[in-house]
Amino acid sequence: MEPEQVMELVQKNDDAARRALFEEYYRRTYAVVFGILRSRESAEDITQDAFIKAFENMHRLREQEKFGSWLAVIASNLARNYLKREKRVLYTDDLAQFSAAGGCADTEEEVLREFEIERVRAAIRLLPPDHYQVVVLQYYYDLKVEEIAQMLQISTGTVKSRLFRARQKLSRLLELNAPAGCLTCEGGGEEL
Repeated sequence: MEPEQVMELVQKNDDAARRALFEEYYRRTYAVVFGILRSRESAEDITQDAFIKAFENMHRLREQEKFGSWLAVIASNLARNYLKREKRVLYTDDLAQFSAAGGCADTEEEVLREFEIERVRAAIRLLPPDHYQVVVLQYYYDLKVEEIAQMLQISTGTVKSRLFRARQKLSRLLELNAPAGCLTCEGGGEEL
């Protein structure tokens, strides 16, 4: 959906507009919540709560073209609060299963690429919720540090610190889990 269409729907703020926004942003918002909660039922409930809260507070949205990222912040905050209430911490990064899938993994290069993506996802699953949240907002929603700080109502220094720590932890985790060797890394095996 184009930013102009989102702005128009946000301005209308009627049932048809809400339905259109819900249909457009449900999967991505659900993916963010599921990434934190790892429970389908809880993620569905929290995602619906996020939409309700967003629609009730539509007048607070300053930049209407950023509805998706604003909604993601609301949803991730609700999910984090839910975890605090439940006193359990689970996180994952299954966002890719909700994005548009391009071609099949039928070449060796594509298989290796998918393997690397899964390694990164596994590492992201180990991040604390605060770090997970800023990583998702920056890399999946392509927000700038200032935008993340404004949406989370924290300082830009805090956002930068969380991103820095998240990258450090991811780097260490990915280094520790690097494969010992693979056919393409070491020139392949003997031909038969």
